Amino acid sequence: MAEYHSLADYFSLWGPRPVFGNKGAENRRQVSLFIGVALGAACKVVYDALSLAGVLEWKSFLIAMIASIVIFPQLYYTGGLSRRKVSLAHWTLAFQNGFFWSVALSALFGKFT
Repeated sequence: MAEYHSLADYFSLWGPRPVFGNKGAENRRQVSLFIGVALGAACKVVYDALSLAGVLEWKSFLIAMIASIVIFPQLYYTGGLSRRKVSLAHWTLAFQNGFFWSVALSALFGKFT
């Protein structure tokens, strides 16, 4: 399990990343995965608006962004993604987290009850 010494370490998503010209890997921040989270949250708001024939609700987007950004690092570390090199699978998990943030939040709270 990853150790976080500060709140910034928790949200930095530390993980191995290949180094150019070297077969090894070094730990780097994977903050770019939050782009997938943001895109997933935005797509969920658009999907809800289209399926309900309503208007876009930016409050929903803001809530989804906050919730999924807070939840995603926990999924990243407990799912073992921090031990593997970043791949498309990491990004799609981030997107999925943004899209289904309410399900992930329920699962996270289920661990504590």
